[in-house]
Amino acid sequence: MTLLAEQLFLLSIDPKTKRPYGRASSTLPYSLSGALLAELVLEGQIEMQRSKLGVIDSEVADPLLQESLTVMQHKKKKTPKYWVSALKRTHKNLPREMAIKLDHAGVGSMEEKRVLGVFSSYTYTFDRADFIQTTKKSFQVVLEKINKHEALAKEEERIVVLMSFVHVSNLIRIVFSDRKEAKQAEKQIKKRSKNLPVPQAVKATIDSIHASIFAAAGSASRS
Repeated sequence: MTLLAEQLFLLSIDPKTKRPYGRASSTLPYSLSGALLAELVLEGQIEMQRSKLGVIDSEVADPLLQESLTVMQHKKKKTPKYWVSALKRTHKNLPREMAIKLDHAGVGSMEEKRVLGVFSSYTYTFDRADFIQTTKKSFQVVLEKINKHEALAKEEERIVVLMSFVHVSNLIRIVFSDRKEAKQAEKQIKKRSKNLPVPQAVKATIDSIHASIFAAAGSASRS
C-alpha cells in the first residue's frame, strides 16, 4: 500500500523542474508530516485523547511509519500541532525521505547535485501520468458518492483524507488540470471539509492536523 504521504509527494513534483511546485513548497514538509499522522490514525496506531494524540499500538509494518511511531511512543501525549512540527524535525527532510522510499520501490528516481560544490540539491523523476489519472478518477468517484450520501468503503475513506491534504497543499489543480473542473472540485472539497465522511475521531484529528499545518507553515514563512 502506498502511503498517503507518498501519494501527496508524487502529486507535488513538477515534471518540468523535477522539484516540488512552488505553490506547495511552503506547506509540503508540514503536509507530509501531517499525512504520516493521519495514516497512523487511520491504521489504528494512534488516536485523539482529550485533544492530544496517544499511541495505542506501537508496531506497524511500514519503516517510515514505525520510525514516527517510535518517536511518539517515547514522549508524553502531545497535540497534533506539536507532532506536525516535531515529525518534520525528526525526519530532517521528509520530501527526500519520500523520494528515497519511492526510488527503492522502483516508482521513480532521485538525483543529487552539488551547488557550488557544497550544498545538496535534489531532483525527482517519476512517471506520473497514469498516477494522476488514477487519482483524479478516484477523487471523482468519491465526490460523487459523497454527493449521493452513499456509504464509503475503508479505502475510500483514505481517498477522502488524501483529497483533504491535496487541498490544503494547494495541489487540486494538479489533479484537475481543467480550470473549471478544478474550481468545481475545490468548491466541493471545501464544502465537505466541514463534514468529512470519516469516523469522528479521524475527522477531529485531521481537522487539528490541517490547522497545525497552516500555523506551522505560516510561522516558517515569517521567520
